[in-house]
Amino acid sequence: MNIRIHKKSYLSNFLGWPAKVLIIAVILVVILFPFYWLISNSLKVEQEYFAKPPVIVPSQVTIKNYVDIFTKYQVGRGLLNSILIATFTMVLSLVTGSLASYALINGILPKKIKAVLALWFLIQKMYPAVVIAVPIFFVINKLGLMDTRLSLIMMNTSFNLPLVILLLIGFYAEAPFEIEEQAMLDGCSLFQRFLFVTTPMIKAGLVAVSILVFLSSWNEFLFAAILTIVRAKPLTVIIAGFITDKGLIWGPMSAMGVVVVFPVLIMMWAMQKNFIGGVSAGALKG
Repeated sequence: MNIRIHKKSYLSNFLGWPAKVLIIAVILVVILFPFYWLISNSLKVEQEYFAKPPVIVPSQVTIKNYVDIFTKYQVGRGLLNSILIATFTMVLSLVTGSLASYALINGILPKKIKAVLALWFLIQKMYPAVVIAVPIFFVINKLGLMDTRLSLIMMNTSFNLPLVILLLIGFYAEAPFEIEEQAMLDGCSLFQRFLFVTTPMIKAGLVAVSILVFLSSWNEFLFAAILTIVRAKPLTVIIAGFITDKGLIWGPMSAMGVVVVFPVLIMMWAMQKNFIGGVSAGALKG
């Protein structure tokens, strides 16, 4: 027994704390260095972009690139477009997706029909969006919705909805049905049970899915590129405009990259607390 414990202790301590700290430090550098490089490039003067060897720490710090993107490249409008499109897509996807997924779990439809519908949602998520890009362009143009936020909200919602339904089906299926039975005895209708009983129990799932939908809409490029011209351009399309036939406009493009990343980081940080709180609340109620 002592020999076994000694071997186990030896194997578990094979990597002492200096080696563990070193490994963690290397991982952090690999993860954080691209973000640091993005910020440093956005603060460099033009001469340092192409310096050899590369300039790791800018010798001169300038905010000219940030001033340029807000004065010359209409980043303010693009930022507002991205926020509105991603937010409305998230809300619409959660509302319609939660209703659909709850109906597939606790609705009156037969199990075979529910299985077919779930399979259909999975198939919808599997095919690439570029397959229907041209038909979507003609439909949106025919409806007179070209270069509008509404067109992008519609497309992002339609493409995120199958994933939302598939994910929320799992959360609704894991919710304890006994509590719903008690609500049924109290006279609650199907919609009342959905709104006041089951949905609050899966708060963690709703937050997680909302984050995924927001990020997907925030990063969407294909439909944003073909359905917008000037007014409804989001940040993903504007930042692609810095890739020109004469080369890359490194400074403004790096500053734009920082502007694209920071709202997402703030949103993730804000919703992380709600996510942890929802998980804890769900565990206590269970």
